[in-house]
Amino acid sequence: MKIKGVLVGLVGLLLSGGWLTVSAQADTLPSQYQGSWYGYISSEKIHHVRHYHFSRLTVKARRISFDYQTTTNAHFKNRKWTWGASALATYRSKKDKKNRQIYQIYLPIYDDDPVAKIRLETVTGAGASRQALILNAGYENLYLFRQPVRSHPWGIGYEDSLELYD
Repeated sequence: MKIKGVLVGLVGLLLSGGWLTVSAQADTLPSQYQGSWYGYISSEKIHHVRHYHFSRLTVKARRISFDYQTTTNAHFKNRKWTWGASALATYRSKKDKKNRQIYQIYLPIYDDDPVAKIRLETVTGAGASRQALILNAGYENLYLFRQPVRSHPWGIGYEDSLELYD
């Protein structure tokens, strides 16, 4: 399965790069960005049982972690941790072309290039407006919410979109 191959690369990179320091000037990440955020990846039926796949991104002032979780509960309770990794991170603030505040995420192993960008925005999905952390790790915007919600699915091809490995 593609996910297990990603696990090996992600954990290896995070563990090997976790003790280095980033030389660039870091900005303080505001508290509203920090905490746990959940992204809905996809669902699939395995032997007549529906499995739901989520990612949990935990953003802290000096660390970022990514966990992959699954559940068979339609209300997303009793999520089981499948794999995950954590690394030191620094953040730099800047404005995008639409004058929105974004934060670039830097890992020690990628000294000069950000691995992703994050920003906050209010989006409508699953029948309600809610605040989302929008993660951009390339060309796609991936939406994460404070609680697991079956909204804005990433799709099975994006379960490893936060490329903290290479």
